[in-house]
Amino acid sequence: MSLPDLLSLSRIFLIPPIIILFESNYFLTATFMYILASVSDFLDGYIARLYKLESLNGEILDLMADKIFISTLLIWSVYNFQDLIILIAAILIILRELSMSFLRMHLQIKDMNSVPLKADLFGKLKTTTQMTGMGFLIVSPIFGEPLFLFSTYLILFSGIISWLSLLNYLKKI
Repeated sequence: MSLPDLLSLSRIFLIPPIIILFESNYFLTATFMYILASVSDFLDGYIARLYKLESLNGEILDLMADKIFISTLLIWSVYNFQDLIILIAAILIILRELSMSFLRMHLQIKDMNSVPLKADLFGKLKTTTQMTGMGFLIVSPIFGEPLFLFSTYLILFSGIISWLSLLNYLKKI
């Protein structure tokens, strides 16, 4: 297994420690673990391209790790914070991720030689706002209500951007 694949898997394996640390009131440590997982999302692709370690299995593993990581933390956030805005954002984001996964699968089945859908500007903005919003949400108990509200609206904004991203992908096919 290559280093990029291990980095992708690390996002999945870091989910339990992030949640356990948060639930144990170790908010800064949970945030640090979250930042490590988020950075791994950038590093896996960067290292794969830099050292020519790109593979279809690695690309699928990266996508799967991304979906599992963000979906699990969103579902946990809905449970933990009991907030309507987080619930709406989680529904938007998870439905978009499911839709995008099925779209990719459909394109692969339809044309085995199809070029995979790469992240565009909306996709990168979606990921950045999701990661930032979730990071702020994890550390928000330390800094109080203003940061909590900012993070929830940032996550909601990422949910809206995620659907704009999906619509943009649909225009391409």
